[in-house]
Amino acid sequence: MLFWLPVLPQMKERKHDKLPNQDLLHQQPLTVVPLGEYTSELSEVPHSHDAYMLMLVQETKGGDNLIDFRRYALEAGRIFFVRPGQAHQRQSRQEQGILVSFSEKFLQTTGTSAHEVLMLFGSLYQHPYLDLPPQLQHTVEQLAHLMEMELQKPLPDWSILLRYLYILLRYLLHESVQVIKQLTPTRHSERLFQLSHLVEEHFREHRPITFYADALAITPKHLNSLCRQYLNTTVADMQHERLLLESKRLLYFSSLSVKEIAFELGFEDASYFVRFFRRLTSTTPMQFRAGGAESTMLVAQNPAS
Repeated sequence: MLFWLPVLPQMKERKHDKLPNQDLLHQQPLTVVPLGEYTSELSEVPHSHDAYMLMLVQETKGGDNLIDFRRYALEAGRIFFVRPGQAHQRQSRQEQGILVSFSEKFLQTTGTSAHEVLMLFGSLYQHPYLDLPPQLQHTVEQLAHLMEMELQKPLPDWSILLRYLYILLRYLLHESVQVIKQLTPTRHSERLFQLSHLVEEHFREHRPITFYADALAITPKHLNSLCRQYLNTTVADMQHERLLLESKRLLYFSSLSVKEIAFELGFEDASYFVRFFRRLTSTTPMQFRAGGAESTMLVAQNPAS
């Protein structure tokens, strides 16, 4: 059984938002470009995207992908999943690979359910990538090549491109399901994905665990037990991590004051927000803003996959 959830929410646009947006689509619903040939002045500075992006790394000399203040190695055979609104920065070391980018509207047209989008782009298990077996990597490369050839035609057939993207996502979903099955039984992973969506929707409201437990028809004790067993975290920690991420985005990419950010994130007073931030990062919001994201960048550990 799959829970039907709305598509992942994007980071809300605000007048004070200074995060530069990288145009991947150039007014098209889908683009395919070689990673090594893709040049943009925004690539190696923090930016967001106007599209969903699949980044397949074929060759590398040790570069990094920085996604929402976490650092992930660019390794050969690894495909990254980046959604609109995420803070992204690529520290390149002459990587070769493929970038497949597509709009949310085009993604929805493929018929891929919101739950499946969440499985690929939600990072519930803290791994915004898959390490592909050689045969699957070859299949992904073939499909990307077919899309690229179609896009080079004077009048591309978008119905064909839609089917190519659908097939590509199905292969990646199948592999993702196999990885998740190694970590969590299906009956529990569905519930944990729904919890992840609920936290995304309500993290600013600072809801108690009973709110999430009631929504999932489960006891608070059992829910926390599942989180500890399969995600190595708790419901409260999931909320705190999401609040912290949004705090960092606003501190690094906006001109809001600390007091305004505290209010934006549901804190009743700025001093409590400062204590919250310091407890999780060992630095103050103003120190983080002054020093930039690098001062608290996390080196992500490879998941068991």
